[in-house]
Amino acid sequence: MLRIKSFLFVFFTFIALSYAQDSLPINDKLYQLKSQLEIAKKSKDSTKIAITYIKLGNFFQQLGLYSEAIKNYQSFQKSYIKKDTCIIYVKNALANIHLDLKKYEEAKRHTLESLEISNELNYSKGKANVYALLGSIAEKQKDYKLALMHQNKSLSIFKALKDSTGLAISNENIGSIYEDLEHYEKAKSYFKKAQHFSHYCSSDIRINIINNLGDVHRKTGNFEKAISYTNKALKLSKTTKNESQLESALKDLSRTYAELKDYKRAYEYLNNQSIVNEQELKRKNIEVVSTMEVLYEVNKKEAQLQLLHKQNQINKVRQYIFLVCTLFIILALTLAFMYWKKRRKHENRILQYKQQLLQVDLDKKTAEESALKKEIETKVSSLTNYSLNIAHKNKLLSDVSKTLYKLKDRNVALIKSKLKEIIKEIDNDLENHNEWTELMGYFDQIHPEFFYNIKQITSAKLSSSEIRLAMLLRLNLSSKEIANILHITPDSVRIARYRLRKKLPIDSKEDLQAFLQNL
Repeated sequence: MLRIKSFLFVFFTFIALSYAQDSLPINDKLYQLKSQLEIAKKSKDSTKIAITYIKLGNFFQQLGLYSEAIKNYQSFQKSYIKKDTCIIYVKNALANIHLDLKKYEEAKRHTLESLEISNELNYSKGKANVYALLGSIAEKQKDYKLALMHQNKSLSIFKALKDSTGLAISNENIGSIYEDLEHYEKAKSYFKKAQHFSHYCSSDIRINIINNLGDVHRKTGNFEKAISYTNKALKLSKTTKNESQLESALKDLSRTYAELKDYKRAYEYLNNQSIVNEQELKRKNIEVVSTMEVLYEVNKKEAQLQLLHKQNQINKVRQYIFLVCTLFIILALTLAFMYWKKRRKHENRILQYKQQLLQVDLDKKTAEESALKKEIETKVSSLTNYSLNIAHKNKLLSDVSKTLYKLKDRNVALIKSKLKEIIKEIDNDLENHNEWTELMGYFDQIHPEFFYNIKQITSAKLSSSEIRLAMLLRLNLSSKEIANILHITPDSVRIARYRLRKKLPIDSKEDLQAFLQNL
């Protein structure tokens, strides 16, 4: 059962009804309204801008595009600062949208704000419409007692105003509440009163009341009168081309004939209702799609205009900034040139003095660098010679040890004993670490970071023999020379190199000695 919205004001009745009577296609209506808004904005007429926003809100609300409707109503509120009946109308419209969306608290908030303004303005009709809307909200929330209270307040005000349209709507609303409560006789009584006051109402209101009368007669079992009323509604719907009311009448007739067990007619009316519903849905979809297409194009055009406007503003700002910057640069360059000219001689003298100081410092550093190079070369040479001397001494001692070892079996017992002591002393001397300590001390002076760096990059702790091997490889000594110094065989050197290599982060193809040289 369709409900009639009860918040329209006389001042804006022509706005709400203009779309139903307008023969323009939907997309042309939107273009027309958008053009009106653009003209109003160009003329800076705040009243026309506000009224056009209301028209746009009504337009989108009728199409069920509530988000666009809300956006336009909110734009009205931003552009219209007066507190008059226009504000009441828009707040009621917003409340009605939220009521349709079942956002009852939001609907109530807008309605109470509208009531407050109506009281401030002492606007009786506004209060009547607000109470009617509050009654509809309460009815949707199943609070029928509160709904009746609000609707009766609305009815009382409309009676005082002798407003026949308001009386028709209020009586119809109260009848609907009693119908929901299944108090059908009371509902019928109020629907009758509504019909009495509806002669000067719009056809939509009259059809809705007649449909309600048919519906309540059907529910009370008076099928003959139910069919009579519903057929009247059907005929009037066809005459006025009101597809929504036509669908409602067909549905009610189908229900009535179904209760009369005339299933054939019930099916026919139900089938016709489905056809009308499908056609109406198709028509609305076409209207919505057409509107959305036009809205997209209009919004696109508005966005382009806004972008162009912003671009023009940016260009103006850029020009201003460029001009200011140019003037600033010219002024800065002038001051800088004057300052530079004044300071030129003084700076030249300072520059010459600095150059002299730098030259002296450079000569000093060159001399120090040369001395350091000579010192390093001397130390490297000494270190290498020292290493070779150790190698030579070790080789000599090794040879003597071997020779004496061979002679120990060819002499008498005393000589044999003596030779053993000599061999032992020589071997002990070969194991002496004092020379190694001195050698590593010299090496650390030349390469102070080497031992620290190699310990940082190894995957496992290095033994003292591996550290010595790394040091000798860093000195670029051959395997043979290293074998003599360490008093081991060349094969042992090769094995030691392999073990050292495994502990270092070195590529398989990279040379170990080159790696240590770079380290």
